[in-house]
Amino acid sequence: MKSAIEPITTPPARNELKLRLDTIRAMMIAKELDYYVVVHTDNVYYMTNFAYIPFERPFFLIIPAEKKPCLVVPLLEVSHAEQRMLIEVDYHTYYEYPAPPGKTFTDTLKKVIGGDKKVGIESSLSIALHKEIPGNTIVCDLIEEARLIKTDYEIGRIAYASKVTDIGMKKALSLAQPGPHIATIYSEATKEMMVTMLFEIPDVNMLMSKFVAAVWPKALSAQPHSVPGLFDEIEEGGPNVAIITAQTNGYSAELERTFFMGTVPDEAKKIFDVTMEARAKAFELIKPGVRSSEVDRKVIAIIEHAGFGKNILHRTGHGFGITGHEPPWVALGSEHVLTQVCTFN
Repeated sequence: MKSAIEPITTPPARNELKLRLDTIRAMMIAKELDYYVVVHTDNVYYMTNFAYIPFERPFFLIIPAEKKPCLVVPLLEVSHAEQRMLIEVDYHTYYEYPAPPGKTFTDTLKKVIGGDKKVGIESSLSIALHKEIPGNTIVCDLIEEARLIKTDYEIGRIAYASKVTDIGMKKALSLAQPGPHIATIYSEATKEMMVTMLFEIPDVNMLMSKFVAAVWPKALSAQPHSVPGLFDEIEEGGPNVAIITAQTNGYSAELERTFFMGTVPDEAKKIFDVTMEARAKAFELIKPGVRSSEVDRKVIAIIEHAGFGKNILHRTGHGFGITGHEPPWVALGSEHVLTQVCTFN
């Protein structure tokens, strides 16, 4: 998949991150929030460019309605945060986990927020952490809503991830032949993608980089979320499915292809043709202003009309950005209306 958008490998500029902060603050004003507390690691990364593994030590990005954001962070991680953080924040530390009374993250949160404020929190926040947030809390996923709309910069980052998945797909398909183990395809294709990224992004953050490249043989081709055995072998015929995913220094893309080895079984030809017709219809329909559930409905209608309605197991698609699976969901139950589109050829 080649993007019409120029790939971007550089970190977000200050004005890009300021736009994100301004967007969240506008949402906070609409909900009359004094603070918004961000804990989900992908959302903290989106707002700051800082990625981390919290383990048992929680991190809290606290966005006030007006003043400078602050990061409540274990003392151990301050130097790490300063190395990657691209926005100005005040650091408020806690001693360790568990910590003695007076030095816990709960104590620090109370000092930063206070007890009489209206505080927005994410729906993904654990029950245990929810109980520790001071103030009058309201669940609202402001950053998930903001992430629905990709800026030109973000589209460029996704375009780069797409470029890397192209490289992985070419390598995987070049090795996909009767005999080679899945392990060979996986190791060689993931190495190809990783080496490409490392040469093109010298200061890459490996905490935000991961790769998958594998071929699902015929027996597993309808189970994209299963895991092939590393020593499974590719068989003649098909359908076989190559699944390539890449998160390249923070932004992700997926690329999947159905292919046949040697011969195309007669019973697969019609199914494949119907699938390609449905795919073309999806690309035709995906444009700003269209409800994503309507795309799925019309795609499903093509498959049902061809007599394969009982075989439908999945939705038409989904978005990707920082993660490989994120809204908008192109599915019957989705309420999303598409508002921006990136054209691929």
